Amino acid sequence: MASTVTQKRPRSEPRVGDMTLNEFRAMMNALIDERLSAWVDADAGLELRPEVIERVTRQRSEYAAGKRGKSLGEIANKYGVKL
Repeated sequence: MASTVTQKRPRSEPRVGDMTLNEFRAMMNALIDERLSAWVDADAGLELRPEVIERVTRQRSEYAAGKRGKSLGEIANKYGVKL
């Protein structure tokens, strides 16, 4: 019979199951902020090509005017994905 070894957690390490909803949300927000900051900082100092700027500007204008792209269903059908 195989024995299992369990390690005890340090008391200072919180368990998700013991958190309140607000504590869990705060933890998730902090984690997301940390990851997004690392991602954005990696692109600091880089410049967008003029054609990318033009495309984003056009897409923002079209979106503001109510134009939308293809639906998720259309894209799924195109690639044979069942939703």
